[in-house]
Amino acid sequence: MAVGLAFSANMIREYYTRSKLEPQVELSESLKNMAAVKNYRYSLTSEFSVDGRKEVISKVSGEKQGSNTHIKGEMVNTPVDIYFIDRTIYNFDQFSNKWLIIDTGKTNSEELLISELKPLSNLQYETVSDVQKVGFEVLDGTDYLIVTCRPMLASNWLTTMWQDFECQIWIDYQQDLIRKAVLKATNRAVTTTRLTIKVDFKDINDSIIISSPDLSK
Repeated sequence: MAVGLAFSANMIREYYTRSKLEPQVELSESLKNMAAVKNYRYSLTSEFSVDGRKEVISKVSGEKQGSNTHIKGEMVNTPVDIYFIDRTIYNFDQFSNKWLIIDTGKTNSEELLISELKPLSNLQYETVSDVQKVGFEVLDGTDYLIVTCRPMLASNWLTTMWQDFECQIWIDYQQDLIRKAVLKATNRAVTTTRLTIKVDFKDINDSIIISSPDLSK
């Protein structure tokens, strides 16, 4: 009976906590916190949908240590292994079986690079409207608040080609951090073409060390 009472008390406490959550406030706080995150690991998939036919653009796993990044996976059906460290790009070339080194100089090259190298750019908004609570989902033992919104992205490379952005976001409301996000948009030139970017975050704020690859291999 004691176990049953304790379980009921936890259920009541959880229900009360959930009922007090305000989607707009939770989203705003979690976006602010994610913008300050320096270290994390992630997986990202991006795909086009053209007249209902889906085509995967990229599927990568990555890790971030400050401004340093490492991703590995596939892009446009081609294996990729890329490091971005101290403004230098190391790209493993599958044909020559060697690392190609690109010095990006003083330009802010990471801003020009693709979403795969900077997944938090998908959560950098100028404005957010139509925030709605979808519900809750437990992932790996953590309860997440799911919200949808219509953001205006700060990313120039996305807004140049895409419009009508919609995003669904999984918020760890205990820590005000984002675990997962699915961004969708419509092509400006061909409205039957849709973009979907899915990203999962883990090991947020953990100690992560990214070193340049061994160029002798």
